[in-house]
Amino acid sequence: MNWLDIILIILFAICVIGFIVWCVILIKDYEIANGIGVLLIGLLISGFFLLPFLAIDKASGITIGRITSVDKSFFGTTSLYIKTTENKEEKYCIEYNQELEDIAKEYIGKEVKLFYGTRVGLYSTSKCQQAPIEKIELLEN
Repeated sequence: MNWLDIILIILFAICVIGFIVWCVILIKDYEIANGIGVLLIGLLISGFFLLPFLAIDKASGITIGRITSVDKSFFGTTSLYIKTTENKEEKYCIEYNQELEDIAKEYIGKEVKLFYGTRVGLYSTSKCQQAPIEKIELLEN
């Protein structure tokens, strides 16, 4: 968990509590329809603070290409760029795995096969929002 996660969770909690209090005040004043409306709108607005945690990447499989770059991101994950065709480059993610990072750096400019799984659920903003690489194999020509 990083500072961005903490800020988003605090904003979510403040928003939810504030809208619940507002809803209770309205219902107490016999404005039940307005109270329920405020509660529903509040939950919708609060949900926007949870969107950065949502990761939906059901794609899993294998990619073959040439590693062109390995970059470290702000929160510590590593981006791996693969040139799959002459004019197309794809970005993949390595999540806190020093062994895979070292292998990727060693194989820059070489033809490799990448194996990656799926990523569906709520994850910290410091984690990969796409399926992380599980294995890298060097292809022999």
